[in-house]
Amino acid sequence: MNRTGIRRVSALVIALVLLSAACGGGGDDEAAPPTASEETTAPTEVAPATTEAAATTAPATGVTTGESSAPETTDGAGDTIASFDEVQPAVIQIEARGTFRDPEIGFADASGRGSGFLISPDGLAVTNNHVVTGAATLEVFVGGDTDESYNATILGVSECNDLALIQLNTTEELPYLDWYDDEISAGLDVYAAGFPLGDPEFTLTRGIVAKAEAGGDLTGTSSIDHTIEHDAAIQPGNSGGPLVNEAGQVVAVNYAGGAVATTTEQFFAIASDLAQPVVDRLTDGDFESLGINGWAVFDEALGISGIWVAGVAPGSPAANAAIMPGDIVTSMNGLPVGTDGTFADYCDVIRTAGEGAPIQVDVLRFDTEEVLRGQINGSTPIQPAFSIAQEVEEEVATEDEPAADAPPAYEYETVVDDLGSIEVDVPTAWADRDTTPIVEDDGTQRPYIAAATSLSAFQDTFDEPGLFFAALAPGADVDTSLANYSFAEQCTDGGITDYSDPVFTGKYQLWLDCEGGTTDIVTLVAVPADGSFTAFMLAQIVTDADLEALDRAFATFNATGG
Repeated sequence: MNRTGIRRVSALVIALVLLSAACGGGGDDEAAPPTASEETTAPTEVAPATTEAAATTAPATGVTTGESSAPETTDGAGDTIASFDEVQPAVIQIEARGTFRDPEIGFADASGRGSGFLISPDGLAVTNNHVVTGAATLEVFVGGDTDESYNATILGVSECNDLALIQLNTTEELPYLDWYDDEISAGLDVYAAGFPLGDPEFTLTRGIVAKAEAGGDLTGTSSIDHTIEHDAAIQPGNSGGPLVNEAGQVVAVNYAGGAVATTTEQFFAIASDLAQPVVDRLTDGDFESLGINGWAVFDEALGISGIWVAGVAPGSPAANAAIMPGDIVTSMNGLPVGTDGTFADYCDVIRTAGEGAPIQVDVLRFDTEEVLRGQINGSTPIQPAFSIAQEVEEEVATEDEPAADAPPAYEYETVVDDLGSIEVDVPTAWADRDTTPIVEDDGTQRPYIAAATSLSAFQDTFDEPGLFFAALAPGADVDTSLANYSFAEQCTDGGITDYSDPVFTGKYQLWLDCEGGTTDIVTLVAVPADGSFTAFMLAQIVTDADLEALDRAFATFNATGG
């Protein structure tokens, strides 16, 4: 078990690239962060294309459907569309501008483009949640017309269904699409309409429904009962656009694609029978939503799972709880989320709790290397859940003010043992180190790290700060291991406290005022979830700066995963 990913955003990128491969309809041409279907790793502003797009060929049928030129949106104004080859005037391109968080490059001020479609003549339109949530502005182009655009207002979103309802700010009557209400069956001819890759030129591809009810947790951006699997080719930028039948009726809302174990490329869409009731609910505001634009991440090797937050809607429950882009929601009401790389558990908690109900959340924040805990829809915004330095400081607080010449804060570096098995961050000033393994009587080698300014002074006196960290045999008893390092004769027993973080659970013990002075000792014994070893750490605290070093050690001690 390894928790390196809790501290290193760059290591998480690998996992995100693998996991986001399902979002073929998303990417840096939408408001959501980039997906594996694109080479770029950053959201980028998409300028209107100046080259003519080529015709596309649907992989399953081999039927080529050309891209028509932008229509005059006044033709057929206020009319419902009656044929697949007439849907263009009712299909929209949405440019969402805002600041989003990418795991590799950090914050990016950018615009991204997705698709959508009109469902009423007064400018109501449907798209995906991940296209619009967290955006500061929305600009909408109707039917590929780049000469005129409309601002739009978000009426409601549902992140668990990855749907959003927006209202174009217009007094014109616009052509619109009707929903398909008949049974969806395999073999139904369908057409994917939209604006892939941020290109303002309208694209229409043809295919068939391969599965009428595929799995509903196939992507990391929603959790629904089922999806439609089809082969009408879509690309990033198609998300939110309609999948229509020959009569131009909306069979489903496109939102994802990716290579699967078949002989062709398969894509996924939200069926009309599931989308319609959600869209109806969105007229009254958000539904099954906390205001997060994000996706599920999971990587066992990195020891991390949860919902990566790319953007947060202002005024939403997530924003009010102080969740920020770049956070990872790891558990909700005590249940780990994202462990299967999907939104399933996340959305199950939201649906079980009910609209507006308080939800206890645990959050990882890379920027400050903190584990935070609090409530969404509750009275307690998220805040640091555990700081060993704070715990110790409360125990040893005195009336004395810190000395004016108190040691400055440390700089840190990661130290790995000679076996390449464990690691921990220590102050660079603690340059006297021992990383050779402990050899047991039977010849077994145990990983070991010790660091101090002077190891001999650290080991022989209470005047020198430092630490050692070792990997004991799996199955070692926590209480017994703590008892083996007792300082009862030299220090005051400050008590034993339960310890937990996203990877390790165990106990730590405080030893205070050693030999009548101000030095304190902390001993920790903790075990990862897989029980692969027992971590033991001892730290000696002499100054306030050493409290910071202690917190850094608690946040970074780990198996290397090597």
